[in-house]
Amino acid sequence: MEGWVLHDLRRTARTLMSRAGVSADHAERCLGHVIAGVRGVYDRYAFLEEKRVAFEALATMVDTILDPPQDNVVPLRR
Repeated sequence: MEGWVLHDLRRTARTLMSRAGVSADHAERCLGHVIAGVRGVYDRYAFLEEKRVAFEALATMVDTILDPPQDNVVPLRR
């Protein structure tokens, strides 16, 4: 595939985290984005467990896309 850049993978990861139900704050932190404003200044918690859960949700999403469940496939009759 031509014309893609590394940033496209970050965008895809962020989109899939939203699709997986990961909170916006945790998804942004997973990408290394800084939370702006007073929260970003005063909240120094590392959110390690929350980021771990977010990355696991992302991994599950990628697994599902690459190997979709077959339980909803109905054979066609001739």
